Amino acid sequence: MKLLIILSIAEFSNEVRAMMTRNNVPVYSETEMYGFRTEKHKPDIRTWFSQGEQGIYSTLFFSFQDEATVKRILKEVEKYNEEYEGDRDNPLHAYQVAVEDFV
Repeated sequence: MKLLIILSIAEFSNEVRAMMTRNNVPVYSETEMYGFRTEKHKPDIRTWFSQGEQGIYSTLFFSFQDEATVKRILKEVEKYNEEYEGDRDNPLHAYQVAVEDFV
C-alpha cells in the first residue's frame, strides 16, 4: 500500500482530478491550502508554489493506492510537467510514501 500525495496550484487542480479519473482511483481526498515562503533564500527545489511574501492558493491531493497505480500517476505527472516545462512557473509535485502498517 502506498500513500500518493500531489500538490498543485489551484489553477491546475482540474488536471490532477482528471489524472485520478484516468487512472481509476476510486477514492481520493483533497484540501485547499494557502502557502507561504518564510525565508528570503530559495530552497533547492524547483519553483515551489509561493513567491515572495504573498501566498498562493494550492490544493493537496492524497490517496492510498496500490503501487502500480501510484507509479502510473507519478509517470503521468512527470510527463505533464515535461510537456509544460518553461510555460508554467508552478509544476505539479507528486510523492509516494510507503505505508507499512495500517489498521
